[in-house]
Amino acid sequence: MSDNIEHHHSVSAIFEAIDKNRDGRLSFSDLKIGFRELGIHIEDEDLRLLMDEVDEDHDGVICFSEMLTIMMKMQKKAQERQNLEKVFQIMDRDGNKRISRSELKSALKLYVNKDVSKEELDKIMNEIDFDMDGQISFTEFANCLHFFQSSD
Repeated sequence: MSDNIEHHHSVSAIFEAIDKNRDGRLSFSDLKIGFRELGIHIEDEDLRLLMDEVDEDHDGVICFSEMLTIMMKMQKKAQERQNLEKVFQIMDRDGNKRISRSELKSALKLYVNKDVSKEELDKIMNEIDFDMDGQISFTEFANCLHFFQSSD
């Protein structure tokens, strides 16, 4: 319960910091500038989509209750990214911030109990390794997993 109260107060402080004109409403521009000032990076397109998703009264601005929803969604996304980073680090056995073919093969065998053939490994790498450098970066890894999650 106290976590909810603390979260509510921290969102309230963020809302007040962004709401420069104190009208209780945040426009796209308010959010973009405010988030940037707070060190929160979000692409314009993602911010627009997020605003559209949570703008319950469809007035084109964000009130405090809608801001609570935005912050919960952003927190969830940050947690998902942290979880992906942990999985990536486990698979990246040599710690070079790339998953090699052999690391992928080992991870599939160890964690999925799947011993893949060279042809299967080639197919997986071709689907994930977008820059075709023979290794999987975190970005490629995350994009691949998001693709599979969104195709459900």
